[in-house]
Amino acid sequence: MILIIDNQSAFLKKFKRQYLSEQDIECLFLDHNQPIIIPKGKKVKGIILSGGKGTPYEPLNLTADFVSLMNFDVPVLGFCLGHEIIAVAYRGRIKRMPVPQIRKELVTITKLGDVLFDGLPTNQIMMQKKHHHHVVEAPPGFLVMGYSEHCAVEIMRHPIRLIYSFQGHPEVSGPLGVKIVENFFKICGVL
Repeated sequence: MILIIDNQSAFLKKFKRQYLSEQDIECLFLDHNQPIIIPKGKKVKGIILSGGKGTPYEPLNLTADFVSLMNFDVPVLGFCLGHEIIAVAYRGRIKRMPVPQIRKELVTITKLGDVLFDGLPTNQIMMQKKHHHHVVEAPPGFLVMGYSEHCAVEIMRHPIRLIYSFQGHPEVSGPLGVKIVENFFKICGVL
């Protein structure tokens, strides 16, 4: 089962409607402010931290994000706000952007050999973006795996654990973005 923490991202709702509803992947959706209660007999095999409004520093209740990130030893994939939550949780830095990014932007993948990018025919992807903040300093030891014109830390990975995150939204960035998410599901063993 994939645990998905919903930080009220419209992109997650679109991904759920257009992709997840067609797959045979068991998912448990919890709001960012709900307690994490796993149904009896179910095992969390991976976690997705969705995008959403705000930042990890604002008075938005993101308890479920931090609790799931720190208490389950499973692969994690963060999008947008999820990316920022991962950065803050591991002592990285985020900052408000001079101009919000609400568009598609070319992202260059620098570590195409990682299993998360298996099967991608190119190291560039047009990534859907909608964010006012960005990670300006990856946490100590994290591997920066991609960049764009406006964000030096577009994609990052934990140095030991299978924790990946994107400043943008691969889940709604066309076939290449979906391929990345499918690779994550394969890493989790659910696809």
